[in-house]
Amino acid sequence: MPMSAEDWWKIALRLKLRQSSGDHFQDFFSIVMEKIHGSDFVRVRPFGAKGDKGCDGYLKSTGQVFQCYGAINGDKSKVGYLIEKMGTDFSKAKVSLSGIMKEWYMVHNLVDGLPIDAVQELNAIEAANPNLTFGFIGLEGLESRIYALTYDQKSELLGPAATNQDSQNLQVEELKSLIDGVMQIAEKEGTILEDIEPVPVDKLQANKLPYYCKALISSGWQNAHIVTSYLNSHHDPLRGEKIAKLFRDRYQYLKAQKLNPDSIMVGLYEYVTGIGSVHPERQVAAQALLAHLFESCDIFENVTADEAS
Repeated sequence: MPMSAEDWWKIALRLKLRQSSGDHFQDFFSIVMEKIHGSDFVRVRPFGAKGDKGCDGYLKSTGQVFQCYGAINGDKSKVGYLIEKMGTDFSKAKVSLSGIMKEWYMVHNLVDGLPIDAVQELNAIEAANPNLTFGFIGLEGLESRIYALTYDQKSELLGPAATNQDSQNLQVEELKSLIDGVMQIAEKEGTILEDIEPVPVDKLQANKLPYYCKALISSGWQNAHIVTSYLNSHHDPLRGEKIAKLFRDRYQYLKAQKLNPDSIMVGLYEYVTGIGSVHPERQVAAQALLAHLFESCDIFENVTADEAS
């Protein structure tokens, strides 16, 4: 199951949304819209005491008004603030933009979905304003817009994607650098070593991972043995077990937040690579390490006897 450029960009987009909040998220959305619509899209910024009048962007040809909500690290815990923002921003737009507004959209970076309170709030606003069209634009909406762009435009927005050739030529020095960085975390957090169990059959399916996450792991298996060999030959005989414990703990931390399986996988990937654009050599090294850990049963769930039957 090879990893395509689109698969890499799915991961990059999820990381981009989690890492972009406030004005940074609004800028990212505006860049996407400008690439798609050119001068038809108008980027809006607050000026002086008048503010932005409930509008962060406007599409002239359709009368669509966009208001952005970029939560820090995609945090959806501040439900009250989001609801208040939706009501306040729409009320401003309704008064200030009544002559040009035909549709109103709340654009957000909540990768794992919206709280039901936000859906109810938008339904209430829509019911009170039947002459207008309303909606949310989140991960799926941004994804569909970005994937309609050219290869070069997507690379510019989300960074370069590793190729099959990159995957077949894993850079050992990059792997060592990446693992050294992970070990610095392990040494700070401390580890309690445990036994490692053999990998069960159908683990990818049992954990309900989407296609691009399955591709990330299955494509990384071609290099997992390099990770194993490096760890086994290291002068610290416990290095592999320390990393395994670190990732088991990180997996449990992400799982406790009730994240979707794909968000957990992306979170583990970011834990390896760090924040920011990731060059192809590091993508491949991170993929190999995650495949090694997945294969060793250090991350995600084992298949039970009932699931395997």
